[in-house]
Parts: sequence; C-alpha cells; structure tokens
Amino acid sequence: MPPIEPNNVVNSVTTTTKTGYFSRIGSSIKGIFFGFLIFIASFVVLYWNEGKVDKSDVASTAVEISATSSNTDANLENKLVHLNGDLVTDSKISDSTYLQENNYLVLNRKVEVYAWVEESSSKTKTNVGGSQTTDTTYTYKKDWVAEAPDSSSFQEQKGHENVDKTLDSNTWYASIAKVGVYEVEPAKLTMPGFVEIALTKENTILPVVTVPTTTKKVVPQNDLMKALSASDEDLAAEFQKDIVSTVAEVVEPEKVKNVVLNGNYIYVAEKNVSTPTVGDMRISYSAVTSPVTVTLLGRLNGNKITAMTDAKTGVTLYRAFNGTFEDALGTLHKEYKTALWIFRVIGFLMMWIGLAMVLAPLSVLLDVLPIFGTISRSVVGLVTFLVALVLSIVTIVVSMVLHNPLVLILVIIAVGIYVFKLVKKAKQNTNLNTSLHKS
Repeated sequence: MPPIEPNNVVNSVTTTTKTGYFSRIGSSIKGIFFGFLIFIASFVVLYWNEGKVDKSDVASTAVEISATSSNTDANLENKLVHLNGDLVTDSKISDSTYLQENNYLVLNRKVEVYAWVEESSSKTKTNVGGSQTTDTTYTYKKDWVAEAPDSSSFQEQKGHENVDKTLDSNTWYASIAKVGVYEVEPAKLTMPGFVEIALTKENTILPVVTVPTTTKKVVPQNDLMKALSASDEDLAAEFQKDIVSTVAEVVEPEKVKNVVLNGNYIYVAEKNVSTPTVGDMRISYSAVTSPVTVTLLGRLNGNKITAMTDAKTGVTLYRAFNGTFEDALGTLHKEYKTALWIFRVIGFLMMWIGLAMVLAPLSVLLDVLPIFGTISRSVVGLVTFLVALVLSIVTIVVSMVLHNPLVLILVIIAVGIYVFKLVKKAKQNTNLNTSLHKS
C-alpha cells in the first residue's frame, strides 16, 4: 500500500481591517515601554550566555575505568568517570497497545492526528493621512500534526472543527540496564540517538476480527451409525442431531478495518484509511535497542553509575554517547558552541527589535505621507541594526571578560598600567609647562 498522504483540500477566507492614524500612534507609544524592556533583557541574555559552562571542559576531567571489572580504587568513589562498553538490558518493554515487547532501553511512541491547520498571511497598505488597511487571508488545510489545534480559536470555525486524538505520545524506559558490570538508570540517563523502528506484522499487535460462519452439520460416523438401516428413522434422528461448530475467519492484521499497517506507521481511522478524515491517527515508534556500544559518563557509586553534579560549575553529567571518549567530548563541545551562537543571535535580535520599537512612533507620525514613513522605517531599521550590532559585540566581549577571572585580572592590570602612564605623562607635561613658564 502506498504512503497515506494528507488530502490536499485547501480553502481560505479573507478579512479586512482598518486602523486609524491616532490609534496607530497610541499603539506605537505603548510599544516604547515593551521595546525598552526587550532592549534591557537583551543585555541579560547576552551576559548569561557568555557565562555558560562548556560541559566538555568538565567531562574532560573524568577518569577512565574498565567496564568489565569492578573498581577497586576507593579514591574514585563518587568521582566523575567514563567507561566504554555495551549498554544492555534484559527488560522487555512495549507500549501495550500496538507494538510487541522487545529489549528496548528506551521506547518512544509518537502519535499524530489528522486535523485542520490554520495559516495566515497579511498585506498592509498605509493610506494618505496615516491610517492603515490590512487584508488578512486565513488558509485552512488538513495535515498530520502532533496535537490538533483548538478550532474554536480559528477565524472561520464552521467546517473546520477538529477532533482530539484518543491516544497520546509517550516514552517508556527499561527498569534497569548495565554497561559491563555497572548498573545504570535508563529513565535518568541521556541516551544516544533514537532509531526509527521498522514496523512489520511480526513486531506489531494489531486487532484481528473473528467472523462467525454458517453453522455446519456434523454427522457422527461410528460403527453404530453404519449399522442403522434407512427405516430406523427415529434412531437415526437421535444420533444425527445437529452438532453446531462455530468456525472463525481470521483476517490478516494489515487488512483489519480501521487499523492499518502502512510503512512505518500504524493508521487508526474512523472510515477509509486510504482517505483520512479529521480525527484519524497515525502512530510511529523510535527506540534505543539493546545492546548498543557507548561511552558512559557519570558518577561512580559502588556498582552503579549515577548522575554527577559538578560542585564548582553546577553542571550535571549522566549520558551515554556513541563512539569513543574523544567523540563524546567533541559532541559536548559542539553542542556548547551551537547553543552559544544561537543565544548570541537571539540577544542581538532582541536588542535590534527593542530599539526599533522605541523609535517606531517616529515612523508612524511620518505616515501622514506614506512615502516619508517608508523612508523613515528604512533609515531607522539600518541605524538600529548597526547600533544593536555594535552594542552586542561590546556586551559579548565585556561579558566574556567578566566571566573569566583570570582575563578580568589581566584587563584590570592592563587598564591600571595604561592609566598610570597617562597620569605620569600628564604630570611630566605639567612640570615641563611650569619650568617653561618660570624661565
């Protein structure tokens, strides 16, 4: 059966609103306050971001231990360690609904529902005199989504009513697992990447239907019946009473009405699965399956590896990685750098948007003649972009210095030396001027 795709039925509705000049001025003035708050918050975000700890620096202090023999070094107890081996479990888990149990370390069920989705796009025209006319088009289409949108909030509710799904997404963990001789807690351990489960008739539990067939007559064929003559009607009737046998027809799981296995999805439909309707569901699974070779980071606690929180930085490490210890450090450092730049960009955008909101009333005032308002927005946008960029860079550099005690001390010393030289030079110039004046 080919993949079941969304029904590409799309419809839309357009609304037109008009906002007066003075109303726009009032809204833009109110926006100054929120713009100022966003602007101030951007400094907080940038400062906080530069103070985040690179977990790879903490992880690099981990001591290697063997996964095949228990630790005998008492000094390593409650310390951060790393070990390499197969992460395995004897536990068998499933979702108890459609998937057969297996040695999954962690199992994730993703349930999507077929629902109406609202999208909107607007076109705004500024009129002479400063008012604005906005045409907003709301487009509705059906698609598979994690949660059905609240159709009561749609602009056009009629004909776009959604139905909530009756089965939720969920995650299950093995009760216990090991790496070599050391036990771990799967529910608390950050696992390596999930892999999508290829669904088949063998690893799924789909409902089957039993259909009663027409009753059959069974005639005993024993020696006594063979001895009866055709004239012994009463005795023959006694032995030839109908014996009812119910025969059930077993329907193949993928053909059961309303529940269909198609590719790596299980579809649950009210009507025809090949043409889904609102409220239908599709289910997929991903898992980390035992065994998987990992590098494990955590705290040594007897015969267990548990979560380790670094007292100095507050960083918590309890994670299994694919690959070697060096690969694990590389992964942590890459995650740190990615997050660092994401928040730098967020901080810059907050600063830029905040400044633009503070200066927005100027452009609105000039919208009496739309061409002037358009030009002012371009100028304001460029100026605030450059100001936000410079301020962001300065804030990032200053934050880096403030979060690094050694660099901060060196900067203070350098500034002190520079100021001392300036004072000394100024004093020499003063003495020189005094001597020249006397002479």
